[in-house]
Amino acid sequence: MKPGLPLLLAATALLSALAGPAAAERRMFSYDPISPDARRLTGAGVTVLFEQGLLGARPIKVLATGVPAQALLRKGSQKDLGKGGLASMSGVDADAALYEVDATAEQGKIYVRAFCPGSKRLWLSFSRIALRHDLRIQAFGDDPKAPGQARLCGTLDFSYRGEWRLPTDGPPDPNEDWTDSLNGPR
Repeated sequence: MKPGLPLLLAATALLSALAGPAAAERRMFSYDPISPDARRLTGAGVTVLFEQGLLGARPIKVLATGVPAQALLRKGSQKDLGKGGLASMSGVDADAALYEVDATAEQGKIYVRAFCPGSKRLWLSFSRIALRHDLRIQAFGDDPKAPGQARLCGTLDFSYRGEWRLPTDGPPDPNEDWTDSLNGPR
């Protein structure tokens, strides 16, 4: 090993740790339903609030586009789905990002009941969240007939609709006309 390599690696790790939170940006994309499950469960589609970082996007909330319902998300654990997690289930995206709906926050219980009737917990796996890319969300619930094992409750496919412009930290600028740029965030 070269003499300066450990120092370089330590400096890189330190800079990455400091820059990570600062580089994260909150964004919001809306999607229209295209699969039968997506139309049945979401009606007008979903809007996803997420944090965009250097390594990808981390969903924070899922909001129903047509009605005032939202679910707060937290990082999900593969082991909560049962032995082998997503990889052991057939017909699922094994490498998707897994999040659990917080049933105690906002309308989390409503999401659990609607997406996986009979379940007490709900996990959502997300395909890659990216500008102008379609989205797949798969819903999993704990299986009342098989304790310790989750079941697939639905595969929801969405087409990208657009990006919402989120408020900045300062007061709104009355002289800014965001409609001038139809290619930017809407």
